[in-house]
Amino acid sequence: SDLLRFLCLFSFSKFFYLVRASAWRFKVNTLASQDTELSITPRFCGFSATIEGLNLSASLSSQSIQQIQNYWLDYPVLVITKQNISDLDQVKFAKNFGNLEIHPSVAHRSTKTPEIYRVSNVDENNQIMEAKSTAWQYLELTWLWHTDSSFREIPSLGSILHGIEIPPTGGDTLFADMTKAFDALPKPEQERISTLNVFHSHDYIVSQSKALSSRENKGQYESLPRVKHPLVRRHPVTKKQSLFLSPHTMESIVELKEQEGRVLLDDLIHHATQHQFVYRHKWKVDDVLMWDNRCTRHAVLPYDSINHRRVMHRTTVIGDSVPKA
Repeated sequence: SDLLRFLCLFSFSKFFYLVRASAWRFKVNTLASQDTELSITPRFCGFSATIEGLNLSASLSSQSIQQIQNYWLDYPVLVITKQNISDLDQVKFAKNFGNLEIHPSVAHRSTKTPEIYRVSNVDENNQIMEAKSTAWQYLELTWLWHTDSSFREIPSLGSILHGIEIPPTGGDTLFADMTKAFDALPKPEQERISTLNVFHSHDYIVSQSKALSSRENKGQYESLPRVKHPLVRRHPVTKKQSLFLSPHTMESIVELKEQEGRVLLDDLIHHATQHQFVYRHKWKVDDVLMWDNRCTRHAVLPYDSINHRRVMHRTTVIGDSVPKA
């Protein structure tokens, strides 16, 4: 009976080991298949692309995250379609790429999830904002070309935007390839501007709106000091050089007289918005876009914000380093 008991225990232990080993192999194979299912489809001139095979409401393996990061370095603007996700899902996904910013505009933070910046003409009571309201006047400034968080000492690494409600016309987002825009400049011009620096300020954003800047109550914002950034920056990972232009925060060029500096900035802004540098994204519901703020800039095309809803939720990844010339 002792021998029989021993054989039974041995058989059961071996069976349990085989079951666990099979389960582990199945788990590994499943993860591997998830990674290999990711694919990339270029959209615009090696600048933007669509990732397929992702479900952002599910946890992603470290292999998948690394693959997305690699794609992001190759294509500064990534499109992920058909993502019916919650704000918490979006925050969880964004944290795979770093810590998240809290936007300085208090009125546009989500009261439930402060990492969410509400790029929306609809308030949290689900009503379209009045066109003359302070909250909408501030948000309308996103129609100007800009780079997210250029007013910070360490600007944002990247942004992730979820399209929740899309207007029937207008509201497309334009993205400019600042690396190719720099590469297209004549060499003497590249060398000349590579030694220049620009003052950036969050207060300057408010000044771009005549309606908002003329009011006593301009809204509630965190106090941020003016910062200085190079006009040409080098990407910390790819090492490629690009123009660092954020027109709605750029006060002046440090080394030049005000008028001379403004003319140069306007010329560069115009140069970098030529059609060969710009990808236009026409939104569909539940598109998720992620872009690298270290080598891009963007702007929203106007839409009928009085009659049509546009609800976008953005998470912003904290920058990895001070911009280097």
